[in-house]
Amino acid sequence: MNTLLNAVGIIVSRDIKARIRSGKVMPPSRKGGGTTLVKSAKLVNSIKRRVVGEQVTIGTNVNYAKIHHEGGIIRPRNAKYLAIPLTKKAAVKRPRDYQNTFIQKGVIFRKLRDGSIEALYALKRQVEMPARPYMFIDNQTQESIRQLVIDYIAKQTKRGS
Repeated sequence: MNTLLNAVGIIVSRDIKARIRSGKVMPPSRKGGGTTLVKSAKLVNSIKRRVVGEQVTIGTNVNYAKIHHEGGIIRPRNAKYLAIPLTKKAAVKRPRDYQNTFIQKGVIFRKLRDGSIEALYALKRQVEMPARPYMFIDNQTQESIRQLVIDYIAKQTKRGS
């Protein structure tokens, strides 16, 4: 039985990961290019299976997984505003890491040495994250599991004869 449950876990986790990697998670993100839910691959790589007794569990320990799956409103915890990065460089730093910054019309700008300015972050009181369900068993996966169980029972029946 443990072998069957482990095989079911492999099928389900494989199909969830494939759904994310192939970009089939809807609605698609508004970020330019890339695959929705895949930035660093931390989420997709965190999806694991575990068999305990007569139960298989598929899950993740990534703290932002739930908001991506269910959607919801994100509010700042320790500040008045969320700082939403507007550039790739800003995405790996914090607003405090920059010098010569100023805020105008809800945007943090940085004044560059040549006198030009660069927009770094948009300031938002909250952001609504749409639900992008990815942790589910679709019809194709159900059919794979059904066939696996049929084969398992047939093999067990043959052994018992």
